[in-house]
Amino acid sequence: MKKLEIFQNGTSMYADTMGDPIYQIGSKNSDGEYDVVVFDAMTEKEAKVKLKELSPVKAAPKPEPKPEPKPEPENKNPVKKKAVPKKTAKKK
Repeated sequence: MKKLEIFQNGTSMYADTMGDPIYQIGSKNSDGEYDVVVFDAMTEKEAKVKLKELSPVKAAPKPEPKPEPKPEPENKNPVKKKAVPKKTAKKK
């Protein structure tokens, strides 16, 4: 599907919005003109909402599976604690 765009296609002729720009949604041709997809006359805000509705939803990327933690191997050479000499009271 070609990329859809919002483009201005004239001005409003209604009494309450006389002269305001009218927007439509379509895709641009190689000659610079537009193939209209949504023919409704819309304000820019309405056209943006409609374009968002028409845009395909991109699937969220699947999270990579977390590698399972490997069990820690038993320590074959455990660290030996040094013996601390006991302090003895000095004789007088």
